[in-house]
Formats: sequence, C-alpha cells, structure tokens
Amino acid sequence: MRRRTFLSAVGGAAALAIASTVTGCSLFRGDDGAPTVVPAPAVSDPITGLIATTRLHVLRLDAAIAAYPDQAPLLTPLRDDRAAQLSGLEAEYARVNPTVTGVSSADAPTAPTVPASGQVPVPPSPEAAISSIRGDAATAQVQFTDAVSNASRYRAALYGSIAAALASHRAILA
Repeated sequence: MRRRTFLSAVGGAAALAIASTVTGCSLFRGDDGAPTVVPAPAVSDPITGLIATTRLHVLRLDAAIAAYPDQAPLLTPLRDDRAAQLSGLEAEYARVNPTVTGVSSADAPTAPTVPASGQVPVPPSPEAAISSIRGDAATAQVQFTDAVSNASRYRAALYGSIAAALASHRAILA
C-alpha cells in the first residue's frame, strides 16, 4: 500500500469519526437506540500520595540518624532536603486546597502507613539502613517522575526538581 493511500484512509476514518460524534451517529448504540457514552476516567491528584511518601521517608531518615549516629553526617543533609521538599509539597497542596489546613492520612488512602506506635522500624545495620534509604529514594524518584506527566507547569517543575534531588541522593548513597 502506498503511503498516500494509507494516509488518505486514516484521514477519512478520522473525518468519519468526527462527523459521527458531531451528528450523534454511531455504530455503538445502547439497547434503546441512544448513543453509548463512556466517560473518560478522572485523573486523580497525586500530591497527597507524594506528601505521604515524603513524610514517611523523613521519618525513616530520622530513625536511621537516631539509631546510627555515625551515619548522621551523611544522612542529615538528605533528611533536611526531604523535609524541605515536604514543606514545599504541603505548601502547594494548601495553595490549591485553601479550605484544607493540612494533609492527613485520610486524604491519601493509597499512601504508605506508619505503625500505630509512630516508630519506624530501623534496619539491623548501618549498611542495611543506607540500602533501605537508597531504595526509598529510588521509589520516590519514580513516583515524582510519573507525576510530572499529568501536572500543571508549576507542579511539573516542582516534581521534576524533587526527582532530580532524589537522583542525587541515590548517587550520594551509592
């Protein structure tokens, strides 16, 4: 098939689809003869999950610093970065949702949970703690990178800068 023939067929099919949408004609009709309308799925706001993930990572970093003080020079700057990122995310959430005073765990049903005691389990050795924190950074980097695609320009820049910081955290912990 020649390219021009193929493109003409594709263009004709697109024109037919547009015309059928405008006129209400469709090959896909319900039992009563009315056109079947399938609504597009709503895009949810990922910021509550990102806030919860970031909050959990700050808690894990705090627990690792408390358990392994010799690792504090390495982990404290990372914890400070994550805490600043958490503040930025919470400020963005408050900007968009002015009636909500803060983000609670109820606002993020799919977010990771912290044990009822409020204590985050600490790995048995400093090496295991570093590995766990590196894994947290990798997971969070993927979450923030994925969130960029459906975000506004401002949020995309925010998410992208956090993802870049997480990439540097992974490099530091390697």
